[in-house]
Amino acid sequence: MRQEFLTDVIDGLSKKPKSLPSKYFYDETGSQLFERICALDEYYLTRVELRLLASIRHELAVAIGPNAAIIEPGAGAGIKIQTLLETLESPSFYAPLDLSEDFLLRSARAVRQRFPLLPIVPLIGDFTQAMHWPKPDDINRRVVFFPGSTLGNFESDDAMSFLKKMRELIGSEGALILGVDMVKAIAMLEAAYDDREGVTETFNKNLLVRINNELGGNFDTDRFSHKAFFNEEASRIEMHLESRVDHEVKIDGHRFKLGKHERIHTENSHKFTLESIHGLARRAGLVCRKHWLDEQKLFSIHFFESNEFHSR
Repeated sequence: MRQEFLTDVIDGLSKKPKSLPSKYFYDETGSQLFERICALDEYYLTRVELRLLASIRHELAVAIGPNAAIIEPGAGAGIKIQTLLETLESPSFYAPLDLSEDFLLRSARAVRQRFPLLPIVPLIGDFTQAMHWPKPDDINRRVVFFPGSTLGNFESDDAMSFLKKMRELIGSEGALILGVDMVKAIAMLEAAYDDREGVTETFNKNLLVRINNELGGNFDTDRFSHKAFFNEEASRIEMHLESRVDHEVKIDGHRFKLGKHERIHTENSHKFTLESIHGLARRAGLVCRKHWLDEQKLFSIHFFESNEFHSR
């Protein structure tokens, strides 16, 4: 894991422009910071999605059916899944996956306390890589639950690749429940990623702290500013760390020069229209059976099945 982390960091900082993979935000500290972000006034995504999920949970339970295996890549704190699990009929098991082992196991314990009879199979790993998912024979279908608009963090080709992997995982009988953030007023979008309290700034800079702690880096976070803005052409929020001064950074024997105002691109968060997300899914072999929007059309949840299942 360390070697992969190091390789990705060295590769990213060697590029022009420099970048770092957003998946490395989520060590235990990063995961805790993200939970704080989700509670911020400016960060509408979580509360709007939770309200929407609560309002449609019975429809989702009917669509999913009994004895389904629920798989959640990037499970986080496990709050949203509990809204779904409480309405399902006899789910066969719940398999959460996350990169942060401590955070994952703590979340799994919280779900187990609420659903003591439900088999829970925590999986530690990166959902963008090949995974050996539990696949018992005595289930009606596998259902992937992927909320939070995490798909928006992928570039277009990577989003397509991920959706194809999920299509293969669910097979001809399964389903994908996908939450995505919608295009909206720029001021509202940018405020969600640059909050007044500075929690998102701390979250962004924690990636540098993690590199220092785990890879022997010598980043000084005070030498960087948090930048977040909406790129209209690409339909995405971009997060960057901008160097305030000319300086050099050392990581495991490697040296990187950063000029004043030079940026390290740390995250994208693409925003969707119904047409763009459904078109992307169709190209991955998925068909939208139904979708839901909140009253203000800020966020959407989609129920996808494979085109093979849909065409029968």
